[in-house]
Amino acid sequence: MLPHKSRHYLLQGLTGTPDVVDQLLRGASRDMLDRRPDPARFTLREVVCHLADWEGVWLERLSAMRTRDNPALQGYDEGQWALDHDYAHADMAEQQARFRAGRAELMALLESLAPEEWERAGCHSEIGPVTIESLAVLVLGHDGYHTRQIAQWIAGGQRSAPRTGIGAQRGAWPVESPGFS
Repeated sequence: MLPHKSRHYLLQGLTGTPDVVDQLLRGASRDMLDRRPDPARFTLREVVCHLADWEGVWLERLSAMRTRDNPALQGYDEGQWALDHDYAHADMAEQQARFRAGRAELMALLESLAPEEWERAGCHSEIGPVTIESLAVLVLGHDGYHTRQIAQWIAGGQRSAPRTGIGAQRGAWPVESPGFS
């Protein structure tokens, strides 16, 4: 179990991500949003859509773990979601607002948890056992992965994370979050 102070900073980090994303993307041109420096990764527009969509997934998983004993947590094909939800043509302002609203719902759930609820668990179809606490840590890491991508691409850097994880093994396009969906 995380110490109280660590959990406080975890929640602060999660709360702050929509502000960080908005600030990084402020003034980004349409060309910048749709540039794909790495053919195996999302464009910046697609990243924001992905973040917005995943808020619902995180919330669904956390809610299931909170209310049911050891629920099954299904993995998803992120690349297929991008195609099915037409990320490439989405309205950025709408997606940023969806991300912000979804994160507010996620934070309301996390902030309402009793200390013992953080240890409630589920079983993810691809990685196995996961607790509410470990999933919250994973969400913050996922945020960091994508905010780093945004910052690098805005700055003109084309470095990318190695193409690893379950999606890479399946050959999915694009691969964004190594090993967890």
